[in-house]
Amino acid sequence: MFVLVNGRQVASTAAERMVAIESRITRLEGRIARGERFTEPAEDPAGQLRASALARLDARLLAEQRGIDRASGRLALAETAVADSGAVLIRARELALLAANGTTAEPDRAVIAAEVRGLKDQLIALANMRDETGRFLFAGARDGFPAYAADTEGRVLYEGFGEAAGAEAAGLEGLGPPPGPALFGTDEEGAFAILDRLLEGLAEPDGAARQALLESSVADLVTAHDRLMAGQALIGTALARLESETERVAAGRLEVARGLASVKGLDLAAALSELEALRLTLSASQQLFQRVHGESLFDRLG
Repeated sequence: MFVLVNGRQVASTAAERMVAIESRITRLEGRIARGERFTEPAEDPAGQLRASALARLDARLLAEQRGIDRASGRLALAETAVADSGAVLIRARELALLAANGTTAEPDRAVIAAEVRGLKDQLIALANMRDETGRFLFAGARDGFPAYAADTEGRVLYEGFGEAAGAEAAGLEGLGPPPGPALFGTDEEGAFAILDRLLEGLAEPDGAARQALLESSVADLVTAHDRLMAGQALIGTALARLESETERVAAGRLEVARGLASVKGLDLAAALSELEALRLTLSASQQLFQRVHGESLFDRLG
């Protein structure tokens, strides 16, 4: 039995074959551009499931890294503020020693007192340092408000409470900046109260009482500075922990990338060879179509 096939049917079949080749070329070019073995889930359902799981893991690791970066940024700012605060207290101690040497005249003490008041203002500003989002570093959990504020009598008091946020988004606890009292001391015996007593001593008219206040201020400033340096060491330890966590996340993301390359990775040489073969096939088919049917593929499809 013979089956008669007219020229239109042959041309239509040839055109469909060329369209199919063009579609394969387009898909392959997309894979090469992306470096992926498949671009549609239907091409490899099992591979797509594995790739999706790895992508979710990478997204979680990336979120952890963002949390670590935020915490590291806050701690770096806190470390700088604490170091600068230490320098303020060192200068205050130098001034206290100068005033306590027994030869400083009242006009000189007035000049020293003016500088101490300036140092106190600097220390308040440092204790109320903000992070890049405007949150107060040393106010603990109450980071939307200044950590320290002066009352009606001019005493600088701690206004915060609780612990500051750290890298909880990465599953890490206790890596936020220390609260103000851990660095600057309590309201009664902290750095601000010590500076107030130093100012009181500088203004004291009685020589013996003045000397006692100045000498106690010198000793207290040493204690206050030591407290700040201990806090700075804790911040450094927290930063080192976050650096270690950054390395962990980086290693995890590298493993994810390797997994994705294994699942979706493209054999580039083979893909380019296949692409060249398809292009040659398409070109030959188009030339044959033109010779046999005397019209272009686009004319036929039109």
